[in-house]
Amino acid sequence: MKNQTDDVCFLLKDRIKSMILASCSAKSVRACLLSTRDRDHALGLLKETVNGMDVSLYHFTIAARRRYHKSGLRWDTIGQGPNDAYTLLDEARRMRGGGVVVLEDCAVFLRDDGGDQRMRMLLAQMLSSETESEGLVLVFVEPPEAAERLPSILSDQFVRIEIPYPRLEELQAITRHEMALLFHRTETKMKVDDLKKQADRLASELVGLTRSAARDALWDALAADPADIGGTYRRLASRKAEQLTRDLAMNILDTANAEEPLGLDNLLEYLRVSRDKMRSGGPDRAKGILLIGPPGTGKTMLARAIGKLVKLPVVEFRISSLMNSLLGETERRFAQAFQTLAAMSPNVVFIDEIEKAFGDSSERDGGTMMRCTGALLSWLSDNPHPNYIVATSNSLRRMGEIGLTMTRSERFDAAFFVDVPGIRARQRMLEAWLKGRIKNPLDAEELASLTEKFSGADIRSVVKQAIASASHVNQPLTMDRIVKQIERKRPRVLAIYDEFRELRHWGQVYCDPASNADF
Repeated sequence: MKNQTDDVCFLLKDRIKSMILASCSAKSVRACLLSTRDRDHALGLLKETVNGMDVSLYHFTIAARRRYHKSGLRWDTIGQGPNDAYTLLDEARRMRGGGVVVLEDCAVFLRDDGGDQRMRMLLAQMLSSETESEGLVLVFVEPPEAAERLPSILSDQFVRIEIPYPRLEELQAITRHEMALLFHRTETKMKVDDLKKQADRLASELVGLTRSAARDALWDALAADPADIGGTYRRLASRKAEQLTRDLAMNILDTANAEEPLGLDNLLEYLRVSRDKMRSGGPDRAKGILLIGPPGTGKTMLARAIGKLVKLPVVEFRISSLMNSLLGETERRFAQAFQTLAAMSPNVVFIDEIEKAFGDSSERDGGTMMRCTGALLSWLSDNPHPNYIVATSNSLRRMGEIGLTMTRSERFDAAFFVDVPGIRARQRMLEAWLKGRIKNPLDAEELASLTEKFSGADIRSVVKQAIASASHVNQPLTMDRIVKQIERKRPRVLAIYDEFRELRHWGQVYCDPASNADF
């Protein structure tokens, strides 16, 4: 029985095969952009596709030109030398017998701005309906962002095929195969059922890598001691965390000890109703929620709690860090981040202070930020994968027109205003954080009445400071000491509360309340 991975590979090869057959039938030249971050896998798919067809497969790069030898399942070098992209394309044009020619890293020379005009004109001539050939397919193997480099006059003549990152199911199969191979070579003993179980565990730390990179990472992690699966897992987890942080401004949050936020009953009920759809892809998937509110009201803590509630990993996505990366790298990293999140789904994607990603977009960088903003908005609206977005914002107006449409578009399923906790929520917080430290239950009620307009973060800070103060002088915690910390913090709390008066009014108009007001 075919699994989902087999289906994806079959569809990719079928699309390539159809294009080859159409080219041969029409005696025309066709162009294909094969987007991937894994060239070895792309070449493997092409080899598998032509193996059952009566066509030749060539691979042209600046370094060498090769022809695939089907019976020997190997590449034979047919030419070498310092060639530029134009020369490679011209050599493909002059070939007899047609076939499939793979061209690597050549799309950059086709771009309208700064490309090679000779190459654009030659390709236009080859793709013309007036040009007759013996059936030639040009496959440009490029990273996903290369789609932006295609010349505008020829862009529509390219068949675009994207090879996605492998999903967990495929990585599990790869991991089982590679571990079995390594264990055989090293004569490491492990029962088949145990090998499958451990391979599936290790595969979870390879999600977000290409197939080739996953194999390399697995072998590197196992090399020290193939029998030490625990050590291998820790090495892979450390490598994954480092790669996500360094390259994609992501971080996998720990949800094991996440506390359920207090006082956000409306929001939590909404999430419980929606959680089944969070694992589903397609047009009916649950897209996510936008949380509006002043700082310190538990929005970040809520993201961890959602992951625990729905039993999904939470990936913190620091979009503003990608926005501030080196020009020329920003678009590449955005495309890679979206592919990685798709491969890691289903998950919860936490975007804190989303307004920072939009507030400084301008044309001063040649339009890069504007294009990235557009890509992000499209991803929020149209991403078909089960990435449940939990985005927070302290100031939608900082995003200008974009912010004003956020709550009225299809980018989020709902928008909630998360305000400072009401009196009953404050009492529950104080009871939880002072448990075992105060004897009279009425004390929490009294303290709750004294902390009106305090955020959850403010109340937690009061408790921590009071406990630390008592511990410093080696005395028990008293009500007077807690009240003293409340009074000390009150001027700052009231000042911050007043700063968000306009935001509260906006939230009342455009958002659902995360909790029932009970001041």
